[in-house]
Amino acid sequence: MLLERQNELTVAAEALRLAAHGNGSMVVISGPPGIGKSAVLSEIGELAARLTTGPTAGSAALPRPLVMRAYAAPAERSFALGVTRQLLEPVVKSGTFVGRWSAGSARPALGFLQGDPESPRQHTATTVRALLSLVENMSQDRTPVLLIDDLHWSDAGTLDWLEQLVQQVPQRGILVAATVCEGEPAAEPPGVRPLAAAEHTLFPAPLGPAAVDALILQHLGTPAEAEFTAACHAATRGNPLHLVSLLQECRSRGIAPVAAGASEVAALVPPALRRRLLLGLQDQPPSVLAAARALQVLGDGAEPQVVGELAGLDGVDRETALWRLRRLTLVVREGTGLRLAHQAVHEVIEDTMPPGERNRLHLRAAALLRYRGHAPERVAGHLLASTAPLDDESVAALRHAADAAVRGGAPETAAPYLRRALLDVPPHSEARAELLVQLATAERSFAPSVAVRHITQALPLLSGARARAEALLTLTPVATGATLLSLEDAMRQTARELPAAEMRPSDRRLLELRLEARLHQLCDLDPSVLASAADRLAGLGGRPEMTNPGQRELLVSLTYTATVSATLPAAQLSALASRVLEHEPASAAHVHTVVPLVIPVAVTADSVTGLMSWLDTALADAERRGGRVEQSVVLSEQALVLLAQGRLTAARERAVRALSVSGPEEASTLSIIASVMVALRTREPDLVEALPERIRGMHEHCVLAALLVMVRGMKAERRHEPGMAVEHYLDAEYALDRAGWRNPVLAPAAYWAARALHRMGESERAEHLAERHLEQARAWGAPSGLGRALALQASVTGGSSAPRLLREAAGVLEASGDLLTRASVLLRLAEAVAPRHRAEAEAALRTSHELAVECGAARIAARAQELLGPAAVGVPTRGLTSTERMVARMAVEGLTNQAIADALGVSRRAVEKHLTNCYRKMSTSGRAGLASALEDAGLFESPGTQAPPAETIRPQGAA
Repeated sequence: MLLERQNELTVAAEALRLAAHGNGSMVVISGPPGIGKSAVLSEIGELAARLTTGPTAGSAALPRPLVMRAYAAPAERSFALGVTRQLLEPVVKSGTFVGRWSAGSARPALGFLQGDPESPRQHTATTVRALLSLVENMSQDRTPVLLIDDLHWSDAGTLDWLEQLVQQVPQRGILVAATVCEGEPAAEPPGVRPLAAAEHTLFPAPLGPAAVDALILQHLGTPAEAEFTAACHAATRGNPLHLVSLLQECRSRGIAPVAAGASEVAALVPPALRRRLLLGLQDQPPSVLAAARALQVLGDGAEPQVVGELAGLDGVDRETALWRLRRLTLVVREGTGLRLAHQAVHEVIEDTMPPGERNRLHLRAAALLRYRGHAPERVAGHLLASTAPLDDESVAALRHAADAAVRGGAPETAAPYLRRALLDVPPHSEARAELLVQLATAERSFAPSVAVRHITQALPLLSGARARAEALLTLTPVATGATLLSLEDAMRQTARELPAAEMRPSDRRLLELRLEARLHQLCDLDPSVLASAADRLAGLGGRPEMTNPGQRELLVSLTYTATVSATLPAAQLSALASRVLEHEPASAAHVHTVVPLVIPVAVTADSVTGLMSWLDTALADAERRGGRVEQSVVLSEQALVLLAQGRLTAARERAVRALSVSGPEEASTLSIIASVMVALRTREPDLVEALPERIRGMHEHCVLAALLVMVRGMKAERRHEPGMAVEHYLDAEYALDRAGWRNPVLAPAAYWAARALHRMGESERAEHLAERHLEQARAWGAPSGLGRALALQASVTGGSSAPRLLREAAGVLEASGDLLTRASVLLRLAEAVAPRHRAEAEAALRTSHELAVECGAARIAARAQELLGPAAVGVPTRGLTSTERMVARMAVEGLTNQAIADALGVSRRAVEKHLTNCYRKMSTSGRAGLASALEDAGLFESPGTQAPPAETIRPQGAA
């Protein structure tokens, strides 16, 4: 049973009925290869065999149909009247009515059909007339139905005979049905003259999805899933022959008709289909194959005019060739352009194309597209596909495409263009050096360690100090420090050569300042360099110039080195950092300068007001530019800022994202520092497990190594090995001190060692370390660091001095942005003074509870609520109680009711009750509207990130 051919068969059935009543006609079935023309022709024969020919009321019985079928072939076109013989010989051999049908003028036909078919004797006009008479005589007794497959391949004699026959068909009860393949040269006028007399021309359409579904069931035995059906339909464009070939291949490969097999089907090219298409193309004129090869090279959306130019065809030959390809359904329109119909066509044309021709066409296509002003990436795509040597214009085109890709936010697309260009540039030329620098500029956004290698290769090839300075400054300073240490000597040498370079004084000054900034950053492990930062800062004056980018970079580098060494107080350095950020544009470009180092300065100095909005703008720019390293660095900066605010959940999320975006292998020093600091504050040492062993075991950068040793100390504590933990902390402190890193906030090894010793009961050592840490914190002067140091001193000393120290810590922390530390210290103060000063304790608990709710410190909030009691905490705040506000915040951050209950130490029913009250008071019906309602009421500022799953929440301890 044919699918979706009802219209064609209805027309054929009507033509058969009319022929039986003496009104014959010719039916032509036309279409591209594989569309099912032969199947329709066979069905017409079946209809004729089943046709009812009994007597009708008031008339004699209709003659029975006599079905005759022939198959034309290209190899038999020289066989005179060969197709006619196929039609009539079986009838003559049957012997039925032969004597009567061959009487009179039809007698010579009998001798012709019974004679030797291999005889070289040519047919004559008498033979043709006799064959016509034979068919006319047949129509006296029967209804002749002549079926001819691939009529266009018939021999000339048959076409002459058939042309005369179809002129007599309307007056006789004869039906002629023939198939013609579109796109075949032999099928075009005037090759098949009988077609002009056709009364009906049928055009079978491609199968729809329903028919494809039915054929899949028929061939594979099980119903197909929608995705599989869609993939089969797209791969074959509904061509029945292609579809059957595809399904047979699926059956032989054991591919089931399920969604998972859809992608496999899309790439499948059955060998039988490949051979059929190859034979079809070989029969076409050379211009058709040339146009097909041009389309293969140009790819989807090719313009017809460009196809013709690439194929070397004039306008007429181009249109003719494309017309043939469309008629063969090998090419389809796509908007204003063209493309090859499916993967099988691509592979067949690819197989017919010699390698040299492919290279020639790709180079020619690149030149044509460049001349016509097409997008640089299209030009570059053809140059990438060619293995032939490229000329200077082609190399320039690849560089132009790389620039466009970087500007468009696709640095990873730009790198292959430049790597291809390097293959055809002289190995010891300055042009190669320029390409290497351009390549490194693209690679620094996704592979900074590779960029370092390419800059190192370029430096000896660059002729001037200016070019070398600009090359060195393309590198990302916060890329893993160990990979950059080898460039220190090159930077010093270039800085010495700059004064003699020919350039404007302002340009020279900018490069000198930027190189000096890089040298200070590279030498941040040299205690002598760290110690000199204060003097160099003093040399810049009380209010250094901020309009020069080089001056800002130098200022950032000096404030950073002064911060890690704690040689200047926090207030002075934070003021300088704030001035830098006021003049520095918030963009992703700052990642490739030393400007990111200003964030640790501000964080360590507890001066982060306004930083998140600046970083949000920079992150949006980084996402637009498409640089993974830029996004990773900005996320790390955000993690540090959120950590300084005491928002541990959000800080953790940013730190994890920072490592995942860039990939652990390309982690920046800032990402490592952020991960370590978050791991220490959240007490989750496993956060740094994503770092590869190359970084976790690095010795070249002793500071990073020391920070990671502190994480190992925390792991030892979790294993209940406090002695081992103390050893790790003290080892880290020793390494940091030797490198000159003495800032008590940025490198708090003594803090953690004192805590561990206190837990072990070694009070004397703990007090000694805590006192030394407190002295350093007082000298540094940052409120958060000093508050934590005072709280630590209160813990290790205990006794009557604890309330005094905690009061001092709470007072200091009033100027801090660290909400978590403030909440923790106030809670401890309330617990310490509650027996004698209940009013002071209650005030501290209320503030602690509010701060804990704001920063998401659930356990501190729950403890404060427990100490205050439900009545005290339940005072309404803007319509919601503080407990309801905390529950609402945790709900909109994504925690489940059970996770909230576990965090607060209450029942799930209590959480549900609080949420119900929140929905009622905020006039919303569920969590979906709760976040916006809280924001509108000013009770919640969305962090823009989802909270981690409940199982990842860790206890948030005291400062």
